[in-house]
Amino acid sequence: MKNKEFALKIIGTPTEFGDVTELESFRFSNGKKFPESYKKFVSQYGYGLAMEEFHIYLPMGEYGDSVFVRTEEIKNTYIEDVYNNDIWFDIEPDGSPELLKRLFPFASSDNGLYLFWDYESKSDKEMDIYLTDFRGIGFRNVGKSLYEVIDNLTGDHYREFIRFSPQPLSKTFKCLNRV
Repeated sequence: MKNKEFALKIIGTPTEFGDVTELESFRFSNGKKFPESYKKFVSQYGYGLAMEEFHIYLPMGEYGDSVFVRTEEIKNTYIEDVYNNDIWFDIEPDGSPELLKRLFPFASSDNGLYLFWDYESKSDKEMDIYLTDFRGIGFRNVGKSLYEVIDNLTGDHYREFIRFSPQPLSKTFKCLNRV
């Protein structure tokens, strides 16, 4: 992607940007920081619903939609099965048991889609992002940054990633407030 812009129309007023200190200080087990595109997204949009689908979780302490709370909840639904070699969902075309063990879920949609970072990606500033629904689309590499993911899911090539969607996802961001 040439242009590093999200270009999402904001609905409402962004008010919740999570824990900025955590956003900057968090490290994955290999020492990497959160991806630059994610940090830019959080600082620009904050807490809400992206593309009329995705809750991209922020560092928000113990709040239910915190990236740390939701990551553990999502991972707990499948990781033991991966370690026990009892994978009950499709992982092709881009997944493997080794990849699944290191993926970090950071977003989910209202329609059962999930986004994951591969924190072992080659880039120092970004991470490959994978998409799945744990039902039938397998694990698909949907981009090398959040910029690319949003572009891919809202653009002309969306069917490569979300085959069952009748149209690209909306280029919107709806602001939400903590309850």
